[in-house]
Amino acid sequence: MLKQIISLIQIGWRGRLIKIGYEDTEKELKKGKKGFLIIAEDIAERTKRNILRERNTEFYQLFTKEQLGKFIGKKEVGIIFVPLNKFGLKLKGLIAQYFELERR
Repeated sequence: MLKQIISLIQIGWRGRLIKIGYEDTEKELKKGKKGFLIIAEDIAERTKRNILRERNTEFYQLFTKEQLGKFIGKKEVGIIFVPLNKFGLKLKGLIAQYFELERR
């Protein structure tokens, strides 16, 4: 299941369906775009707090900054914004399934 999630993240990046990094994520949220975030497990608490401040944005903490970066050919990525479109809903469903299996 993780391979499918990684594959969708890669497809999303190649297709410019997702935004990466704090600044691009902040821009999308300020525009009022609906979506969710994938936040690296090792992101600074301050950064996480700042991006989520005053927003009711759903997020999942998954992978490390290095892993997220490697998936899309960057050094490190701490935050990914995924819009709630057909692609985003598919990715969100997979991530939710993954966490549900992990809880068992």
